[in-house]
Amino acid sequence: MANGPRFRALTRESPILRQLFACTLLLCYLAACRSWHVEQEVSPLQLISTKHPRAVRLTRSDGSRIVLQQPRIAAGDTLAGVHDGVLSGVAARDVTEVATAKVSAGKTIGLFLGLATVAVGIAVIACLSGPGCAYE
Repeated sequence: MANGPRFRALTRESPILRQLFACTLLLCYLAACRSWHVEQEVSPLQLISTKHPRAVRLTRSDGSRIVLQQPRIAAGDTLAGVHDGVLSGVAARDVTEVATAKVSAGKTIGLFLGLATVAVGIAVIACLSGPGCAYE
């Protein structure tokens, strides 16, 4: 069994392999980094009725912000949605800015490169420090 020691070395280093696998899964879950994008020249009512976003970040006239999940237009000019698990509403006239979540290509690429660098570094360290290394 010429491959016996190599197989045992991989088995002994299985925590490292599990960590690499976990990082890969994390990358899959975080594959799309998102950022808030301020919508220009559109009212909150128009945005919600035409684009039907999953979430909106509303900036009120006092400067406070609220994120509404599943936003919809309620009675009159009220924007309703779920905020922190509770049904909430904001008067459209009190909203000075509306933003929607968009995929940020730069952040996604940066995250991928960062995680890939960490995974390769861990693999190199594990190879160089463990038994069965090619340089021994």
